Amino acid sequence: MMVRRLALVGVLAVLASACTTQSDSTTTVPATLTTTSSTSTTTTEAATTTTEAPTTTTTVPATTTTEAATTTTTTLPAVLELSDEGIQAGATWTPFGTRQDEAIAAVTAVLGAPTDDSGWVDSFSVYGTCPPPVVRGVHWGAFVMLLTEADTDFWSAGVPHFFAWYYTDVPPDIATTEGLVLGDTLGTLEALYGGPLLAIDEDPFDPAGGIWSYDLQSWTGLSGFADGQDPASIVTSINGGRGCGE
Repeated sequence: MMVRRLALVGVLAVLASACTTQSDSTTTVPATLTTTSSTSTTTTEAATTTTEAPTTTTTVPATTTTEAATTTTTTLPAVLELSDEGIQAGATWTPFGTRQDEAIAAVTAVLGAPTDDSGWVDSFSVYGTCPPPVVRGVHWGAFVMLLTEADTDFWSAGVPHFFAWYYTDVPPDIATTEGLVLGDTLGTLEALYGGPLLAIDEDPFDPAGGIWSYDLQSWTGLSGFADGQDPASIVTSINGGRGCGE
């Protein structure tokens, strides 16, 4: 700054000397010193603040799919299936004509010990009029196996063997091979055994009742009673084989 001022003084002195040597009529105009001030412009940029919206994470609960348990209901076969030609006792087929000890053992294996045994009695007995000379009834509740020593299609006379069965109540796990049980209707009987081999008639001892038979032969077949003869009538007994007469 001092150097600039000294230079300025020197310039003024030179100008003053030049003005002195001119004539008096000359008007001296003082030199005008023009000082230019530069205004410093400061530009302040407003700070830009960027605020990011907070990120919200939504947790979707896992969807648990529970499948309903499938329950399969299987109707198991009866442990004793009654046929027009014998008995299916569990896995043991016991046809009419089976010797008495084997036949009794087969049913005992599935139904347990007999509840009653008549032993050998006269063929005309509580079982009706059976083939002579004697008959034996082995009971498992309401189910009865009949044995004979008569001459049959299965054995000559003198060989004790199984020849018929019947039941008149509803013991557990007993049905015919086609699924007929006591308490079913004649309509159900017709659906299971219908055809030319099935016959439904009036009970000769009770005109209001019914009697039915299926493929009834000399020593085989099914038969029984009902409380009527129309399809809604109830089956009240089921017999297999020849059985015993009244």
